[in-house]
Amino acid sequence: MKKVIRTPDYPIVKTKQGKLHGYQEDDVFHFYGIRYGTAKRFELPEAEKPWNGVRDAKAYGYICPLMPEPPAREDDPMAAPGNSFEMPHVYWPMSEQCLYLNVWTKHIEKDAKKPVMVWLHGGGYAAGSSVEIPAYNGHNLSDYGDVVIVNLNHRLNCIGFLDLSSYGEKYKYSGCAGMADIVLALQWVKENIAAFGGDPQNVTVAGQSGGGGKAVTLLQMPVADGLYQKVISQSGALRNRPDSNVEQEKAHWQELGKKTVEMLGLKEDTIDQICEMDYDTLAAAAVKAGKELGLQGGMMLYEPSPVEGFYTGPATVVGFREETKEIPIMAGTMLGEFSFMHYLGDKSKYMETEKLNILEQTYGERTMAVVNQFRAIYPKLDILYALSVDTLFRIPAISFLNKRISFTNKPCYNYMMDFIIPYMGGLVPWHCGDIPFVFRNVEMEPAQCTGYEYTEKLQNQVSDAWIAFMQTGNPSTDELMWKPYRKDDPCRMKFAEECGMEEKDDSELLRLVAKSFYM
Repeated sequence: MKKVIRTPDYPIVKTKQGKLHGYQEDDVFHFYGIRYGTAKRFELPEAEKPWNGVRDAKAYGYICPLMPEPPAREDDPMAAPGNSFEMPHVYWPMSEQCLYLNVWTKHIEKDAKKPVMVWLHGGGYAAGSSVEIPAYNGHNLSDYGDVVIVNLNHRLNCIGFLDLSSYGEKYKYSGCAGMADIVLALQWVKENIAAFGGDPQNVTVAGQSGGGGKAVTLLQMPVADGLYQKVISQSGALRNRPDSNVEQEKAHWQELGKKTVEMLGLKEDTIDQICEMDYDTLAAAAVKAGKELGLQGGMMLYEPSPVEGFYTGPATVVGFREETKEIPIMAGTMLGEFSFMHYLGDKSKYMETEKLNILEQTYGERTMAVVNQFRAIYPKLDILYALSVDTLFRIPAISFLNKRISFTNKPCYNYMMDFIIPYMGGLVPWHCGDIPFVFRNVEMEPAQCTGYEYTEKLQNQVSDAWIAFMQTGNPSTDELMWKPYRKDDPCRMKFAEECGMEEKDDSELLRLVAKSFYM
């Protein structure tokens, strides 16, 4: 049984804005639902004003409203979401006033100076929250590593990233409002985290999927300089558009904003009505606008839009800022990501010719080239797992790392998770599969993490590496020594049944698989 302590005057922490009353669970203090700011729709956020007395900090705050989603099954609109077992999700009360953060720590003394990780949730720039995935809970990682964990909610989708800057100064930052919220949260951390035992000069910004994309987006924001010292991007949605430029990027996102306004029947002289209309009407218009423009929908509809002096644009388009040269980066992906669902059962029941026939249905004349490359990179895996090789995240992540190491001598670290999960006859790790290992919450993910003998050992190895990176900017531990990634040595840490550095270049395999899928 866990021991929970909360008395009328304990634990209470005094922040710059006022006092907060959380609770203690075993050795970890929890402070939930801390409001770090407020925001008018489409405008920059404002820091939370000071208050008198003591505020409760024992329950999560509101999350950003989410766009309506299509039914899980068209033939049965009332069917439960089919992926909620492989990728557990939790939903929470929503409000546009959603600027809340949560803190886990073992200390409420200012001189503790423990490393801090600010976690940015996934869901692209359109969905998700700090509580959406149960494994986001920071208790176990804080307890095990004696580190301070912070996660947060911010504006998303059409209220966080719809670029309406064509309509005047009032909307200048509308296409980057959600990132402005994250910067405000980091400013709160700098001002207040010492009261929770954290070191404001040792902050790692980390995130997975869209959160990984947000983490590297901060590198391109001058206003965020000095608010963090390290970056981790896990399966980050790092889009690679080297043939674009900042003007084209801006025009692209402004076009979505203009089309949305058109869908709403508004014009320049009535544009301010967009600030007052109900969220569902606005979100539906934005989704319809995206479809008319031929854009990817769902979580991929939005991205931050460049704002001069505030957000320079993606590094893959405009290059890195000199001010970020000393920031170490760790980035990696899962072998499967969204390509994992090849339910072929026990792979040993297939003859070699049957396997090749199955692969040929996807890869055609490239089949043997793919098989040969796959065997070279993953000699211990059955060749049927070649169906699961991700390119959607892996290719942009490698492109990002290659661009980064050409820019700075500061080390970059790469990893890959490719163990076999004894689920549905054996699958490779999929999107979000690294999160429970990082946060030491494998018991919360029944499909991805439990039921095999190396789960706890792998959890220790992964979380130890993240903690080491938080502490020093180098993920090496006594058990696993990491080499920095380089173009002439594209090495990576392999997280699998047996972990260790691999010095294998998978670029040819990725090229073959990508061609098979996209050309």
